[in-house]
Amino acid sequence: MRALLQATCLCGIATLAAAQGDAVDAVSGTFQPVNTVGETFTGSVSATPGDGDVVLRLDVEGAPPGMHLAHIHGFASADPEASACPDAAADTNGDGYVDLIETREQAGVTMIPFTDAPAGLQIESRNYPIAGEGGRMTYEQTVELAALQDEVEAAFDTPLALSQRVVFIHGAPEGTELPDSVQTLEGVPAAVTIPIACAELDAVEQ
Repeated sequence: MRALLQATCLCGIATLAAAQGDAVDAVSGTFQPVNTVGETFTGSVSATPGDGDVVLRLDVEGAPPGMHLAHIHGFASADPEASACPDAAADTNGDGYVDLIETREQAGVTMIPFTDAPAGLQIESRNYPIAGEGGRMTYEQTVELAALQDEVEAAFDTPLALSQRVVFIHGAPEGTELPDSVQTLEGVPAAVTIPIACAELDAVEQ
Protein backbone atom coordinates (compact mmCIF):
# COMPACT_ATOMS: atom_id res chain seq x y z
CA MET A 1 0.00 0.00 0.00
CA ARG A 2 2.82 2.41 0.91
CA ALA A 3 4.50 1.71 -2.44
CA LEU A 4 1.21 2.41 -4.24
CA LEU A 5 0.77 5.69 -2.38
CA GLN A 6 4.34 6.72 -3.17
CA ALA A 7 3.85 5.90 -6.85
CA THR A 8 0.59 7.84 -6.93
CA CYS A 9 2.25 10.82 -5.25
CA LEU A 10 5.18 10.78 -7.66
CA CYS A 11 2.81 10.56 -10.61
CA GLY A 12 0.90 13.56 -9.31
CA ILE A 13 4.09 15.56 -8.86
CA ALA A 14 5.22 14.71 -12.38
CA THR A 15 1.85 15.73 -13.82
CA LEU A 16 1.96 19.03 -11.92
CA ALA A 17 5.51 19.71 -13.08
CA ALA A 18 4.54 19.03 -16.67
CA ALA A 19 1.58 21.37 -16.39
CA GLN A 20 3.79 24.07 -14.89
CA GLY A 21 6.34 23.53 -17.66
CA ASP A 22 3.61 24.20 -20.23
CA ALA A 23 2.43 27.33 -18.43
CA VAL A 24 2.48 30.51 -20.50
CA ASP A 25 2.83 33.95 -18.95
CA ALA A 26 0.87 36.94 -20.17
CA VAL A 27 3.19 39.19 -22.17
CA SER A 28 3.03 42.65 -23.64
CA GLY A 29 5.23 45.06 -25.54
CA THR A 30 5.36 48.62 -26.82
CA PHE A 31 6.11 49.25 -30.47
CA GLN A 32 9.09 51.34 -31.49
CA PRO A 33 9.63 52.56 -35.06
CA VAL A 34 12.05 50.64 -37.28
CA ASN A 35 13.41 52.45 -40.32
CA THR A 36 12.35 55.95 -41.35
CA VAL A 37 9.30 54.53 -43.13
CA GLY A 38 7.86 53.67 -39.71
CA GLU A 39 8.74 56.84 -37.82
CA THR A 40 5.10 57.77 -37.01
CA PHE A 41 4.27 54.34 -35.60
CA THR A 42 3.14 53.88 -31.96
CA GLY A 43 1.13 51.22 -30.16
CA SER A 44 1.17 48.00 -28.19
CA VAL A 45 0.85 44.24 -28.50
CA SER A 46 -0.15 41.61 -25.95
CA ALA A 47 -0.74 37.89 -25.55
CA THR A 48 -3.00 36.92 -22.66
CA PRO A 49 -3.58 33.25 -21.74
CA GLY A 50 -6.69 31.95 -20.00
CA ASP A 51 -9.08 28.97 -20.03
CA GLY A 52 -6.92 26.99 -22.44
CA ASP A 53 -6.63 29.81 -24.97
CA VAL A 54 -4.36 32.77 -25.61
CA VAL A 55 -5.69 36.10 -26.89
CA LEU A 56 -3.39 38.01 -29.26
CA ARG A 57 -4.01 41.76 -29.52
CA LEU A 58 -2.58 44.69 -31.48
CA ASP A 59 -3.56 48.33 -31.03
CA VAL A 60 -1.52 50.85 -33.00
CA GLU A 61 -1.58 54.36 -34.41
CA GLY A 62 0.37 55.96 -37.22
CA ALA A 63 0.47 52.95 -39.51
CA PRO A 64 0.47 53.52 -43.27
CA PRO A 65 -3.01 52.75 -44.66
CA GLY A 66 -3.49 49.21 -45.94
CA MET A 67 -2.76 45.63 -44.90
CA HIS A 68 0.40 44.92 -42.89
CA LEU A 69 2.21 41.68 -42.26
CA ALA A 70 2.63 41.19 -38.50
CA HIS A 71 4.44 38.28 -36.86
CA ILE A 72 6.03 36.97 -33.71
CA HIS A 73 9.74 36.33 -34.37
CA GLY A 74 12.23 34.36 -32.31
CA PHE A 75 15.14 31.95 -32.18
CA ALA A 76 14.40 28.32 -33.02
CA SER A 77 16.19 26.35 -30.33
CA ALA A 78 15.23 24.13 -27.41
CA ASP A 79 16.26 26.86 -24.95
CA PRO A 80 15.83 30.06 -26.98
CA GLU A 81 17.76 33.19 -26.14
CA ALA A 82 15.85 36.43 -25.88
CA SER A 83 15.15 38.12 -29.18
CA ALA A 84 15.73 41.86 -29.50
CA CYS A 85 14.43 44.58 -31.74
CA PRO A 86 17.18 45.50 -34.21
CA ASP A 87 19.30 48.60 -33.79
CA ALA A 88 21.21 50.54 -36.44
CA ALA A 89 24.03 47.99 -36.30
CA ALA A 90 21.69 45.46 -37.91
CA ASP A 91 22.02 47.36 -41.20
CA THR A 92 24.97 45.22 -42.24
CA ASN A 93 25.03 46.32 -45.88
CA GLY A 94 24.97 50.00 -44.93
CA ASP A 95 22.12 51.00 -47.24
CA GLY A 96 20.28 52.96 -44.55
CA TYR A 97 17.55 50.35 -44.03
CA VAL A 98 17.21 47.38 -41.69
CA ASP A 99 15.50 44.82 -43.89
CA LEU A 100 13.76 41.58 -42.96
CA ILE A 101 16.81 39.41 -43.59
CA GLU A 102 19.04 41.66 -41.49
CA THR A 103 16.72 41.34 -38.47
CA ARG A 104 17.45 37.63 -38.09
CA GLU A 105 20.76 38.08 -36.25
CA GLN A 106 19.10 39.92 -33.35
CA ALA A 107 15.47 38.78 -33.58
CA GLY A 108 15.43 35.29 -35.07
CA VAL A 109 13.01 33.93 -37.65
CA THR A 110 9.37 34.51 -38.49
CA MET A 111 7.17 32.20 -36.42
CA ILE A 112 3.56 33.16 -35.68
CA PRO A 113 1.41 35.30 -38.00
CA PHE A 114 -1.24 37.73 -36.78
CA THR A 115 -3.89 36.38 -39.16
CA ASP A 116 -7.30 34.78 -38.69
CA ALA A 117 -5.55 31.46 -37.93
CA PRO A 118 -2.25 32.05 -36.08
CA ALA A 119 -1.81 28.40 -35.04
CA GLY A 120 -1.65 27.40 -38.70
CA LEU A 121 1.68 29.27 -38.97
CA GLN A 122 0.85 30.14 -42.58
CA ILE A 123 2.83 33.25 -43.47
CA GLU A 124 1.17 33.72 -46.86
CA SER A 125 -2.27 35.16 -46.11
CA ARG A 126 -4.65 37.93 -47.12
CA ASN A 127 -6.00 38.16 -43.57
CA TYR A 128 -3.42 40.32 -41.81
CA PRO A 129 -4.47 43.49 -39.93
CA ILE A 130 -5.52 46.49 -42.02
CA ALA A 131 -4.80 50.10 -41.08
CA GLY A 132 -7.42 52.68 -41.94
CA GLU A 133 -6.80 56.02 -43.60
CA GLY A 134 -6.19 57.59 -40.18
CA GLY A 135 -3.44 55.10 -39.36
CA ARG A 136 -5.35 53.14 -36.69
CA MET A 137 -4.94 49.38 -36.76
CA THR A 138 -6.35 46.84 -34.31
CA TYR A 139 -6.34 43.07 -34.14
CA GLU A 140 -7.69 40.50 -31.71
CA GLN A 141 -7.69 36.74 -32.13
CA THR A 142 -8.30 33.92 -29.66
CA VAL A 143 -6.13 30.86 -30.26
CA GLU A 144 -6.19 27.43 -28.63
CA LEU A 145 -3.03 27.46 -26.53
CA ALA A 146 -2.16 23.76 -26.79
CA ALA A 147 -2.54 23.83 -30.58
CA LEU A 148 -0.27 26.86 -30.86
CA GLN A 149 2.35 25.29 -28.61
CA ASP A 150 2.26 22.02 -30.55
CA GLU A 151 2.56 23.71 -33.94
CA VAL A 152 5.47 25.92 -32.87
CA GLU A 153 7.33 22.98 -31.37
CA ALA A 154 6.71 20.83 -34.45
CA ALA A 155 7.73 23.53 -36.93
CA PHE A 156 10.68 25.07 -35.10
CA ASP A 157 11.70 22.55 -32.41
CA THR A 158 11.34 25.27 -29.79
CA PRO A 159 8.87 26.06 -27.00
CA LEU A 160 6.38 28.90 -27.36
CA ALA A 161 8.43 31.03 -24.90
CA LEU A 162 6.55 34.24 -25.67
CA SER A 163 8.59 36.32 -23.22
CA GLN A 164 11.68 35.54 -25.33
CA ARG A 165 10.14 36.82 -28.57
CA VAL A 166 9.54 40.05 -30.46
CA VAL A 167 6.74 41.24 -32.74
CA PHE A 168 7.37 42.96 -36.06
CA ILE A 169 4.96 44.92 -38.21
CA HIS A 170 5.99 45.22 -41.83
CA GLY A 171 5.05 47.30 -44.84
CA ALA A 172 6.18 50.69 -46.13
CA PRO A 173 3.70 53.37 -47.21
CA GLU A 174 2.34 52.95 -50.71
CA GLY A 175 4.67 54.47 -53.29
CA THR A 176 7.82 54.16 -51.17
CA GLU A 177 10.87 53.54 -53.33
CA LEU A 178 13.51 51.33 -51.75
CA PRO A 179 16.99 50.59 -53.11
CA ASP A 180 17.63 47.18 -54.66
CA SER A 181 19.93 46.41 -51.72
CA VAL A 182 16.93 46.03 -49.38
CA GLN A 183 16.57 42.26 -49.02
CA THR A 184 13.28 40.43 -48.90
CA LEU A 185 11.71 37.00 -49.35
CA GLU A 186 11.75 35.46 -52.80
CA GLY A 187 8.86 36.74 -54.88
CA VAL A 188 7.74 39.33 -52.30
CA PRO A 189 8.44 43.06 -52.81
CA ALA A 190 10.78 44.61 -50.24
CA ALA A 191 8.18 47.30 -49.52
CA VAL A 192 5.87 44.56 -48.18
CA THR A 193 8.37 42.89 -45.84
CA ILE A 194 10.47 45.83 -44.62
CA PRO A 195 9.99 46.22 -40.84
CA ILE A 196 8.34 49.46 -39.75
CA ALA A 197 7.86 48.69 -36.04
CA CYS A 198 9.08 46.23 -33.41
CA ALA A 199 8.05 45.36 -29.85
CA GLU A 200 9.92 43.17 -27.38
CA LEU A 201 7.55 40.93 -25.42
CA ASP A 202 8.00 40.94 -21.65
CA ALA A 203 6.11 38.99 -19.00
CA VAL A 204 3.32 40.97 -17.35
CA GLU A 205 3.51 41.10 -13.57
CA GLN A 206 0.43 39.49 -12.05
